[in-house]
Amino acid sequence: MNTMIKDIHARALIDCKGKPLLEVDVITEDGIMGRGASPSGISAGEHEALVLRDGDKNWYDGQGVFKAVDTVKRVVAPMLRGMNVLDQKKIDEALISLDGTKNKSVLGGNVTYSTSLAAMRAACQTLHLSQYRYLNGGEIKTIPLPTSDMFAGGSYEDDTMPVQETTVVPYKASSISEAVEILCKIYKKLPDVIRKFQGGRRPEIGAMSEYMAPTSDFTDCLDILYETAYQCRCEDKIAFHIDCAFSEIYEHRRDTYNYCGKELCLDEIIDILKRATEKYDFLYIEDPVDENDWEGWAKAAKELSRTTLCGDDLTVTNIDYIKKALKNDACGAFVFKPNQVGTVTEAMEAQRYAVDHGMFSIPSIRAGGVSDDPVADMGIAGGAAAVKLGPPKFGHAVHIINSLLRAEDDLINAKPFDFTPYVKF
Repeated sequence: MNTMIKDIHARALIDCKGKPLLEVDVITEDGIMGRGASPSGISAGEHEALVLRDGDKNWYDGQGVFKAVDTVKRVVAPMLRGMNVLDQKKIDEALISLDGTKNKSVLGGNVTYSTSLAAMRAACQTLHLSQYRYLNGGEIKTIPLPTSDMFAGGSYEDDTMPVQETTVVPYKASSISEAVEILCKIYKKLPDVIRKFQGGRRPEIGAMSEYMAPTSDFTDCLDILYETAYQCRCEDKIAFHIDCAFSEIYEHRRDTYNYCGKELCLDEIIDILKRATEKYDFLYIEDPVDENDWEGWAKAAKELSRTTLCGDDLTVTNIDYIKKALKNDACGAFVFKPNQVGTVTEAMEAQRYAVDHGMFSIPSIRAGGVSDDPVADMGIAGGAAAVKLGPPKFGHAVHIINSLLRAEDDLINAKPFDFTPYVKF
C-alpha cells in the first residue's frame, strides 16, 4: 500500500449560492483520491481565515477563485507531493507553515482547508473508514442532534428582523430519527401558521430555504414556531436558539447597535434578549454582542442566566479565541466551522479543547457550501451537541440530516447528545 501523495489538482466550481468555490483533489500513488471544497459564509467574522478571491469585477463580481486554483497548483502541490495522506497533522502543519499567517492570508483559507479536507478524505478512502471513525479513532458515544433555522433575517434577509435566524432544537427527541421527524413536520406545517399570522398572505421563502421573517420582532417568529410545534403536538420536545449576528448591526464609532432603526446600547440589547428568555426556552443564543467586545460578552453571559451564550464570530473555531472565551467567562458554547480556521487538524483540536473544558460544540453549514460538507461527521467525531442547518429541504441541509441518520444506523451504541447538563430554563 503506497499512501504517498502523487498529485494534487484544483478547479473552480460553484457553491449553493451560485458563487465560485475552490475544489481540490488529492491523489495517492495507489490511485486513491480524496476531494474537498471549502465553503464560505454570508455573515463572516472578521477573524476568520481569509477566502482568497480574484477581485476581478468582470467575473462573478470579483468572487472568482482562479488565484486559489493557481496557488494550489503552483505552491501547494509541489510541497505536499511525497507526503503521507495518513499523516494529517504533518500535512496540515506544512500548510500552516507555508502560509505563515494567523488568518491564512497568504495562501487563503479556502486553499488550505480544501487541501486539508481532500487529504483527510484520501486517508478515509485508503483505510475504508467513515470520516467520523477516522477522525475519532475510538468509541463514539453520542451523535449531535439536527436543528433547523426556520426564519431568516439579518444579513440573510434585509429589512425583515435584525436577528439573523430563529432555530428549532428538538432536544428532547429520543433518537435522531425522532428529531428529524419533528423538524420535518414543523417545517411542513409552518406556512399555514405564517399565512394565518399574515392575514392570508402566502409566506415567502428566504435565502437558505427558511421563511422570511414576517415581522421585525423576532419574538413574533418564536410565537409562530411555538404555535406550529403545538399544532404538531411536539411543543414539549423542543427549545429555541437564535443567531443574533449582532456584529453586523454594531456601530463601532458610536458603540451602539442599529436595532430596528433605533440606536441601542448594549444594556438595552441585553434587556430585549433577557425578556425573550423569560418568555421562551432557549438552549443557546449566538453572537448577541459584537465580536470584539469581550467585556460585553462577559456581562451578557452573566445577565442572560436562563440560557448559554454561543460564540461564532467571537470564537471562529480557533483554539486561542476559545481559550480566551473560557478565561473571560464569555460563552459556554461555540459554533464549529472548520473553514474559519483553515485546516482539519486545527478545527478538530479547537473542538476537542472546547468540549474537554465544558463547552458544547455546534457544527454548522455555511451559506455558500456544497452538498457533501463533512461538518456533521467532524462533529460526531468530536462529541458535538447539535448541528446548525437550514430546514429539511434542498442541498447540504438534507445531506447533513441524512449523514446523522446514517450515523445512527451505523453507531448502534451511540445516543443523541444529552443537553440535560446545559439546560438553564
